[in-house]
Amino acid sequence: MDNSENSSIRTEIKEISDAEFPPDQCPHCGSDNFTRASYYIRIVQDLGQPGIKREIRYESVVWKCNKCKTHFTVHNREVTKGKTYSPGVIQYVIHRVLQKGDSNRRVLDDLKELHNVDISIGTINAWVNDAAKTNELPTDFTSYEPPDDYSGAMSVDGTFRVVKQKKNKTQGKENEPLWLRLTHLPDGRLVAYWRPVKTKKK
Repeated sequence: MDNSENSSIRTEIKEISDAEFPPDQCPHCGSDNFTRASYYIRIVQDLGQPGIKREIRYESVVWKCNKCKTHFTVHNREVTKGKTYSPGVIQYVIHRVLQKGDSNRRVLDDLKELHNVDISIGTINAWVNDAAKTNELPTDFTSYEPPDDYSGAMSVDGTFRVVKQKKNKTQGKENEPLWLRLTHLPDGRLVAYWRPVKTKKK
């Protein structure tokens, strides 16, 4: 994005502070005698729109219990602990990739171009991997057949995940031809796998 495009983007800043919602009591001893000890500011990126970049200026407050002398913080639902992106951005990525079947790269481009969110592909990959529950991926796709009206042409734009082969299990007999099969799972994910060709005996 060149400088002329950057100059046309307006930044909206929303301020949030833990001081606005102080805790009722110390989470360690239950005392209601505590004071504000320190704070730090964190800038959190939120979903914007074309021409508007949205940021949250989050003031995280550290509280000190005057009874047990413990320092503690509170959970703020508008920000995700340890993240520089709002929960809305994370949910947007998970929904687009795992529910809609969009590729990580396409979601990255849309976040940058349509929502003015500066993010890396590595961050998106990490969120998707955490949410994907890879152990629930099926490993046997022999029951998935192409639809009757399938034309034979396919446009591929998806996020692929490697499914490890079971130990001591071969793809097929030696020198047996293999087909590369592509199929959509019921949840929208695209799966690619090798399958032995069933040849008719003469």
